[in-house]
Amino acid sequence: MIVSGLSAGAWTALTLAWLAAVMMPGPDVFLLMRLAIRERRAAVLAALGIMSGNLLWILFSVLGLAVLLDSLPWLLPALQLAGALVLGWIGAQSIRSGIRGLRRPDPEEIATGPRRPWLLGLVTNLSNPKALVFFTALLAQFLPPGTELRDRVVVIVLMSLTGLAWFLAVALACSAAAFRRWFRRAAPWLDIVAGGVFALVSAVVLVELVLAVLAGS
Repeated sequence: MIVSGLSAGAWTALTLAWLAAVMMPGPDVFLLMRLAIRERRAAVLAALGIMSGNLLWILFSVLGLAVLLDSLPWLLPALQLAGALVLGWIGAQSIRSGIRGLRRPDPEEIATGPRRPWLLGLVTNLSNPKALVFFTALLAQFLPPGTELRDRVVVIVLMSLTGLAWFLAVALACSAAAFRRWFRRAAPWLDIVAGGVFALVSAVVLVELVLAVLAGS
């Protein structure tokens, strides 16, 4: 069986690797959880923003634009630094929100999502400094040089649809009435945990950059 030039086995392996990556708990999932217990609409819009960011990474990798990294060796470290700083800022904001919620619980604040959830989801996803490396490495195994444009378009569409389905499922499940009842009182703690995840990812990337600089000096 062939799916637009890809064998069934190759497509299955690509799908499983992609789903394993997006389902792994990380900044995207924690963002959706902390928004979903406040407002379903905010969580859904954030899921769309996250997948918009993933779509950009997928397009960048599938269409071969990652070759820019070879001609501009400073670009990846610059992207990693910018992404780490943004994730650190988001983490600090989340932790501060959680601490404020523990000190002075505000029902209105808990019930209301951010003003621009789509943008928050997009920024959170694009701030992942290793996304480009992951997508390039993953897709290189299934889309060798010379792959037809038709095959690349099929991969873009299928990865986008499966990723979108997962993030929307998380947003809808976590915003369900039963889930919100269980976790609503724990919203400040979820903010703190999510902020800790953002901060940890940021710190790891910054340490890796410092070590790379020291090794190259």
